[in-house]
This record gives sequence, C-alpha cells and structure tokens, in this order.
Amino acid sequence: MEAAVEEARRAKEAGNEAYGKSLLEAAVKHYTRGAVLDPTDISFLTNRAAAYFHMGKYQECVTDCDEAAKRGGELRADNKLIAKALSRKASALLELAACAGDYAPAIRALQQSLAEHYSEETLERLGKAEGKRKELEEQERLDRAADHHRERGNESFKQKKYHEAAMNYTEAMKLNPKDPRILSNRAQCYINLGALPQGLEDAEKCIELDSTFLKGYVRKAKVQFLMEDYDNAMATYQEGLRCEPNNPEVLDGLRRCEAHIKRAHGGADLEYLKQMFGGFHSEGGVTAFTKEASKEPLWHTESQQAEKLSAEDFEHIFRNTMGRAEPSEERLRHTESERMARKMENLYLIQVQQRKETEEVLSRTKQELERLKIQHGDVTKKLHKANEHNERLLGQLSESRGQYDQLLSEHDHLLRDRDRAVREVDGLRQKRGQMLPALVTSMYSEFSTSELESASENFSSSLKIGEGGFACVYRGILRNMTVAIKVLKPDSLQGRSQFEQEVAVLSRVRHPHLVTLLGACSESSALVYEFLPNGSLEDFLACADKRQTLIWQIRIRIIAEICSALVFLHKNKPHSVVHGDLKPANILLDVNLVSKLSDFGISRLLIQSSTNNTTLYHTMHPLGTPLYMDPEFLATGELTPHSDVYSFGIVVLRLLTGKPPVGIKKIVEDAITKGELHSVVDSSAGEWPDVLVQQLAHLALSCTEMSRRCRPDLSGEVWGVVEALRDDAALSSASSSGPVSDENCTPSYFICPISQDIMKDPHIAADGFTYEAEAIRNWLDSGHDTSPMTNVRLEHDELIPNRALRSAIQEWLQQQNLA
Repeated sequence: MEAAVEEARRAKEAGNEAYGKSLLEAAVKHYTRGAVLDPTDISFLTNRAAAYFHMGKYQECVTDCDEAAKRGGELRADNKLIAKALSRKASALLELAACAGDYAPAIRALQQSLAEHYSEETLERLGKAEGKRKELEEQERLDRAADHHRERGNESFKQKKYHEAAMNYTEAMKLNPKDPRILSNRAQCYINLGALPQGLEDAEKCIELDSTFLKGYVRKAKVQFLMEDYDNAMATYQEGLRCEPNNPEVLDGLRRCEAHIKRAHGGADLEYLKQMFGGFHSEGGVTAFTKEASKEPLWHTESQQAEKLSAEDFEHIFRNTMGRAEPSEERLRHTESERMARKMENLYLIQVQQRKETEEVLSRTKQELERLKIQHGDVTKKLHKANEHNERLLGQLSESRGQYDQLLSEHDHLLRDRDRAVREVDGLRQKRGQMLPALVTSMYSEFSTSELESASENFSSSLKIGEGGFACVYRGILRNMTVAIKVLKPDSLQGRSQFEQEVAVLSRVRHPHLVTLLGACSESSALVYEFLPNGSLEDFLACADKRQTLIWQIRIRIIAEICSALVFLHKNKPHSVVHGDLKPANILLDVNLVSKLSDFGISRLLIQSSTNNTTLYHTMHPLGTPLYMDPEFLATGELTPHSDVYSFGIVVLRLLTGKPPVGIKKIVEDAITKGELHSVVDSSAGEWPDVLVQQLAHLALSCTEMSRRCRPDLSGEVWGVVEALRDDAALSSASSSGPVSDENCTPSYFICPISQDIMKDPHIAADGFTYEAEAIRNWLDSGHDTSPMTNVRLEHDELIPNRALRSAIQEWLQQQNLA
C-alpha cells in the first residue's frame, strides 16, 4: 500500500511538471495513473480537471470535479479542496454557458463551493455569473419586445400603412439594433414611400450586419434600380447570387437591369458589341445565334462566346449593326420616351399612394377635431357650473371667517394647555428616573458589578443559559445561593426600557407563580432572579422525550397556575398589569415542575380611563411573539387584559396537543368539526379523559376568538372551569409518581427523518431538510424526485454536507459515552 502511495506521488509530480510545460495530454495520463494508484487523494481528479479545462474539454472537467466533490465528502476531505473542485466545475460550466446561454448550473456550483469554504474570489465570480444571467434575461426581454414591434410593423405593412410600419420598425431597432430583418423591412417601407436615400442607407446597414442575408442585397438593388443606377444594381444582384444562386427574384432583377443597359447602349461601339453579342458567330458571312448560347443569359455567356469570334466577325457585326442603327434616331427617341413614361408612371403611383395616406390622415384629423369640439362644449358647461359653485363657496367662506377666528383662539388656548401638560410629563419622567434606583434599593437587594462578575465567573459563556434580543442570562452562585442573572446588552436603548419596565412591575407584585426578583445592579443594568433548574415549558414541548414527563395531570396543573398568575396581575390594585408576551418560553419550571411566569420586559401597568371606564395601553410598535399575540393588538396597538387571554388560549392548545403554534387553532377546530378531537391530542401525556379534553379544547378556542369582545374573563368562567379541572387532575394523580427527568434524551434534529437513527454523515437536500447521506441518496436513486418531508418536487438532486451538525452530533455522542 505504501509503495502504491509513493508511486502515486511520483505520478503527481510528473503530471505537475507536464502541466507546467503545457503538455496537457501527458499531464492527463500521469494524473489518471495516480488516481488509480491512490483513490483516497482527490487532488488527482482536481488536477486532471484543470488540464481538461485548458484543453477545452469542459464536459470532462465537470465530470472530474463532480467525482472529486462526491469522493471528498465520503472521505471527509478538507473543505478547501472540495470547494476548489466545485469552483473549477463552475469555471467549466461558465464556458459552456457562454454557448448554451444557461448560467444556472454554474451559479449553483459556485454556491456549493461557498458553502464548503468561503472565498472572496468565489463570491466575486458568483456575482459576475449572476450578472451575466441577468444580462441574458434582459436581452431576451428586449428581443421579445423588438419582435412585438416588428410584428406590428409587418401588420401595418400588409395594410399598406407604410409610415406607421416604419415607425414600428424604428422602435424595434431601438430594442434590437443587430437584427438585419428589421432594417430590411424598414428599407422596403422607405422604397414604397419614395424615400430612396433612406432605403439605400438601411439596405447597406443590413448587409453590414449580415453579409449572407439575401433580402439586404435585394432591397439595395431595388433602390439602385429606381435611381437608374443599373450597373451598380446589377452588381448588387450578382453579390446576392452568392447567398442563393437560383433565387427567382434576383434573377428577374438581373434580367431587368440587363434590358435597361441594352436600351441605354443603342449606339454601342465595337468593344461593347463584343460583349453584347458574345453569343453570336459568323457562318459564311451570315450571322447566326447558337443554340447553346441561347440557353444561357447574356451576362453569363459573354466571356465564353467572345472567344469563338474572330476580329473580322466582330467588324462585320459592328458594320451591320451601325448600318441598322443610323436611321433609327426615331427608335431611340421612342425608347427614351418609354423610359420617361415608366419613370413618370412610378412617380405617379407614389404620389397616388401618398395622396391616399394624406387623405386618411386628414379624415382622422377631422374626426379628432369634431371630438375636440364636443369636449370643448362639455368643458364650457362644466366651467359655467364651477363658476356658480365658486360664487356659492365665496359666500360660505365669508360666513366661515368669523368661525375661523373663534377656532383660532381656541387653538391657541389648547396649545398652551398642551405645553403645560408636556412640562408636567417631563417632570414626572425625571422623578421616575430618580426614584427607580431608590425603589430597587428599597424593595430588593442592590448588588455590585463585581459581585455579579464573581458569581458568573466574569459572565463565562459556559454558564450562559439563555439569550434574547436585548439581554443574556447566566447561572451563578451569589451569596451561597444559585441564581439567574439577566444582563442588558450594551448600547441597547430598547433593552434599557424593558429593564426599567420589569423592575417597575416586579417591584409592585408578588405571587407564588411569578418568578421572584431577588435584586438588581443599576450600574451594569442587571437583574437577579431565583434559579429554576428545569428551564422553560418550551424546552419540554419542543423535545419529544421531555414532553413525555409532562403527563396530562401536570399540564392541567400548569394551566391552572398560569391562569391564577394572570388573574392576579389583571386584578392588581391600583393599576392592572398586562404581561403582553405570554408564551411557553416565558413559563419557567422548578425542580418539581411548578410553573412561574417570567420576562416582564414589555408588560404594562394600565391606568383606567376616566372617559369610557376602560383600561388599555396604546403603542405604534407592538412587541412580542406574533404567533401568540392578540390579532387586535397587532392591528391597533391597543394592549388590554384580553390580549393575555388570547395568548393563554394558544398555550392551552399547545399543552393539549403538543403541536407547534403555527395553525394550531385551525387544527383543533377542524378536529372538533369532524368529531375526531382525540386524534390531535398529545398521546405522550397519557390517557386523557374525554370529558376533560372537550372542556379544555372549547375553553382554549373561546379564549382565542379574533374579537377581544368575544373572549371570556379569566377571573370568571375561565377560572371556574380551570379550577375544577385542576382538582379532578389532582385526585387522578394522587397515586402517581413524580416526574422523571431524562437528561440523556436525543435531540430530535440529530435523528434522520428517513432512517430514524442518529445521523453520522448529515447532508442538506434541496428541500432544506437534513438527512443521513446514505438514506437520502438511496431515496433519490430509487426513482423519487420529491421531498421525503413535504412531498414537494425537488428542484435538483444535489446534496450539501452539514459540517456544523456533524460536529455537534459527534460532540454529543462523546459526552454520552463519558456519562
């Protein structure tokens, strides 16, 4: 084995040397030999891919890079090497995309490369590839728009609306200036309109864009023919024959040019006759036309037939022709008259067409004028009515001036009252800021920053037990007592406000099921609470194994405890307290699974209104967790005790079903409608009594009504039902044992959704879920093209290794082995 590895190393060195000398085929042979000798080294594949790339064999390069990435994932190769293979694959795909016009595979390869290893160069290439794809999409959009204008121009051309057709072709040219068809069509419009110079210019541009486009030559020759430039027209037709030798339109044009050139040379010299009569020869002094020559046009046979005639023959033909031409001045004048007549006829036809179009424009103009006259009459009537209305308004304005002066006086008085109220509020805020430290000191212990740092080992990350948007929570030993220390994040204005609000609320209320505030540190904006070792209710509901410890009797007791705490807060005197962010994550459990409500950062003390005898708090920026928040609070910003009732209902549904909060209300409603409520109840809590399930479900749904006016009062009917359920549950669990903790439960996200085993090589599929690599590959190889989790069609079958999750699983397994 070592000999093979050594031989493979020498093959790589030989391949690198050949590659450096641009001996690419030799380099490929060395890399291929090395890959066979040492299949665990994927650099042979990446090096061979580089050679293929420089040889222009892009598909072979892509194949080697795919194999390198796949083998690298199986062998746990260095991420940088896998990223290099994917980046090289992207380079080949970009070359292929330049021909195929599809940049999606190259973009996907670059994204996979970035997922394996971040690189500024790869990120820049990804940006350029996405830019090229956008340019291609934009060009396709412009081509479609140009085709639309060109088709409209064709339709107008068929209707002989040449001006309108030319304008549509011009718009198409702005969008796609490199389409010779548009220039050819517009040239024909100009020819029909008699604008010959413009038609000639478009025809020449058309030929410049595409020298093989026959219609460009036809349009140019037509313009030259109409301008009586027959020689150049004939030359242009001959150039067009190179594109299509047997085109009838070109051949007909050549014959017409030939005929006009013949007429123009009625008094030709001997040299011209040699060319003109190249198909004639003399036999015994008599001129005859050969059958072979008569089968071909003059312009094609003149050079061949001229070689067959002698000088005497040409002289004889010339004298006979001149003899017949001398007395034919009248025939020449007749020919010229015919040419002028045809020219005048063409001009007449053009003028008739222009006159017809002018009459159509004039007719449309008259119709537009009549329409404008009608509009003018309507506008005049409306203006007359507006003047009358304006006079009435002026009278009303005169009457309102006195009222305005009175309102202005009242407005000044209200401004003075407002300024006075603002000054009073500012004074109260200053007093509140001064009283807060004193309040904290008087109601609770005041701790120093050094005490908190010592208790938490200088806020060590190993002791961090929670983190929110504005603060971090640490476990610590303070004055021989285990506590939870909540520290505000620096430069957090919102966090400072929540810190002050939590102190303000907890300094006024105390209840067995509210978390106990032991003290505070104003210097570092920190709060010290009692430590509850079992974490939050959310931890238990999110973990299937932990959820089993919450038997239905304990869940009913927790519901009763939270309801009791909320009733106490809502009935607090002199001001009610609304929690505002009730959810399982803010319900903490002690060692005996007794619940305590926490996190009062966004709670509010409600002051009763003297006008409508209601208690509410209004804000333009509602805070909280949307899935648990009162819909009316989200819509209006009005926070009332009924907002907590809605959140309480969602918590009850979660304890009853064990399901996440998304759509949980509709799930329970549908189950009740179908008479299948038992199918959505969390069976891990034990055998729920049917009557109890029905009562809890209907109670929770009434609490989660969309309108707060339809929700029950917690201190009334809700507490009566909950208290009775708690007593029944207590009797049922009198003989049951206490909760059993399961510290060794496997995290659910370590389990493969397909094999249901702990993953060893987790990979992310196109649906965003993580699976064991072998399981998802078997799923795809068996012919499936949909997600095992969502049953939705997968966009592609490529997999990305989840390195972070694999490391977390390995660390957890090591901890379990040590335990």
